[in-house]
Order: sequence, then C-alpha cells, then structure tokens
Amino acid sequence: MAVDNQTEWNLKGEFVEACNCSAPCQCLWNEAPDDDECTAALFWHIDEGEYEGIDLSDLTVGVLLYDQGLLFEGGWDLVVLMDERATDAQAAALEDVFMGRAGGVMGSVAELVDDVQETAVVPITYSKENGHLSVAAGDVVAVEADAIDGFEEIPGEVSPHPLTVPSMTASTGKSTTATVSFDDEFSWDVSGNNSYFSEFEYGP
Repeated sequence: MAVDNQTEWNLKGEFVEACNCSAPCQCLWNEAPDDDECTAALFWHIDEGEYEGIDLSDLTVGVLLYDQGLLFEGGWDLVVLMDERATDAQAAALEDVFMGRAGGVMGSVAELVDDVQETAVVPITYSKENGHLSVAAGDVVAVEADAIDGFEEIPGEVSPHPLTVPSMTASTGKSTTATVSFDDEFSWDVSGNNSYFSEFEYGP
C-alpha cells in the first residue's frame, strides 16, 4: 500500500471498541478470541484535527470487524461507517487516514485487513461522561460501555493497544449494550462483553 509521507495531518480524539470476548479481551496478548472469532465495532471521535488543510473536528468514523483465528495474523473483513455530516472532501480524508493510506498507526493496522466490503454513510452520535461511553450509528450499531475498576477501585488500563501510540494506554471496560445489524455477516449482539477505550493522537 503506497503511503504519501509528505501528507500533513494530525488527529486527536477518543476511541472505543466493543467486541465478543469476555472482559478483558485476550487478543491483545495474541491469544485466540472467544469461540475463535472476533466480532467488533470500533469508533473514533475526532475532537480536533485536519488532513491536508481539511478540518475533521467533531466527526466520527466507525468500523465493523469480523475475523477468525488470531487477530494479529490478519485476514480482517471490514465495513466502514462514515459520519453523514462529513462532506465529500472530509469523507475522502477520513478514508485515507482510517484505511491506512496516510500511514501512522492505521498504516500498520491496514496490513491486517483482507477486505473492505462496503462503506456506509450513517448518522453517528458519540458521548463520554464519568467513565460511561455511548455510541450509536443509525440503526446499525448501539454501544453502551463503562470502565472497569481494578484493585482499590482504580480504573484498569492496558498497554500496548494496537490502536494507540505506544506512549498511551487504553482503559478496560465492559459493554452493557453492543449490537450490530448491518447484513448477514455483520450482525451480532455481544452485549455484556469486552470494551476498550482511549484517547488517541494520530499523525503520519
């Protein structure tokens, strides 16, 4: 995959995922997922950022992921969910970043993708307050998740997480709602299982 290393861009915001593994998900340690398959919904809400001068602030992009076997061996099938508020130029910029064409963290992750089956434009809402995360993507995705506290009620953290830079950590969480209804392959209810969320900071 060709990457234009001269492209100037920087994004900051928050990331959340909700998958089928029991909390916490063991895929980060290269163990097989529950039932030997991964079904996950992932979202990035951009607080501020731009791509080649295109403002991407306050937009959200999502990915539905299906994979069998060890996650980091690749073979991922994806559906991309694009914020309906994005203009054509913003949508093209978001695809460059989150499909890995612009390099950075997502450039490395893109090597694991086998097929991007579709890009769907949907209304996306995102909110986070007091350790509770809520994401909705039209009639396709609903995620509600909360942080998991560890010893002495200190919120749990994991590092490294493949979707954060090495200097950042992701919080451990658990979903109360995690449903996807897109098509026959990308439809599931994995409520009550793992969620990770984190701030993110991406650049080339």
